[in-house]
Parts: sequence; structure tokens; C-alpha cells
Amino acid sequence: MRSFLGSFSNFFLSIVLGAFAMGTFWYYYPDQFVQLQRSASAVREFIVAHSWSARSESIFRFLLEDRQLLLIAFVLAIRFLLGVLFLPFRALVSRE
Repeated sequence: MRSFLGSFSNFFLSIVLGAFAMGTFWYYYPDQFVQLQRSASAVREFIVAHSWSARSESIFRFLLEDRQLLLIAFVLAIRFLLGVLFLPFRALVSRE
């Protein structure tokens, strides 16, 4: 149960912090955020263009949005940073 709560809290915290980081980036760096949106659109088109069939392309076009891809990128970046920040603490706790 303790492991589940730890992983769930890490997941929830990374989503909240990722959304906050995305909003902060949008507010303080609007020009770079537009570039990120264009990049996300290009990634979306790349994913959709490499679909196997017309049905999968329609599903990808329906499910993938640029905002979702940006949020995923920010959440992954925050998860990476949280992992790097908490790695020394985990190493100390696991020694005991």
C-alpha cells in the first residue's frame, strides 16, 4: 500500500507541476511557447502520417491534440527532474 501511495503521489504531483510549468512557460515565454506548439503540431503530423491504416489515422487524429502532446512533454520533463532531485534521498533511505 505504501508503494502504491508513493507512486500515485509522484504521478499526481508530476501532472500538477507539469501543468503549472506549462502555464508558467506560456505566460513568461510566449514566443518560445508558440515554437513549442508548432513543434507539437509537427510531431502530431509525424505520428499520424506513420499510421498503419485509415482507421488508425482517424483514431490518432481524434485522440492527439497539440496541447496534449505539450502537456505530456512537460509532465515527462517534471517527472525526470523529480527523479533526479529525489535520487540522492532514495539512495540514503535504501542504505538503511
